[in-house]
Amino acid sequence: MLAEVSHPDTDPMAVAVRDLEEASIADDVRTLSWMGLLEVKGERLAITPHGRAVHFEAECAVLSARLVEVSLFADDLQRRTPSLDAELHALRQLANGAWSVTEAVAYVERRGH
Repeated sequence: MLAEVSHPDTDPMAVAVRDLEEASIADDVRTLSWMGLLEVKGERLAITPHGRAVHFEAECAVLSARLVEVSLFADDLQRRTPSLDAELHALRQLANGAWSVTEAVAYVERRGH
């Protein structure tokens, strides 16, 4: 929720379409407001700048964990299939942020010749 939405107390449909727990929504709004992540603007809810930062930090953590998994998977594939050494090394460097896609492709092309 990065845009304003209707307050659940005034718009029960907002709760239903988001598949939220009706019983806990009031407590959640109070807690998130107290934490400075959400603000109530009349009949609307809005995420605060701090809330946005927390959201994007959590999203970044998930993506970072996924890239670690990609790198570990490349390690495992490299052990199983040594003939893909260059490709998997390039994939790992890309996942780690050391290389761009262009650099990874160029490396694979150089190693393939």
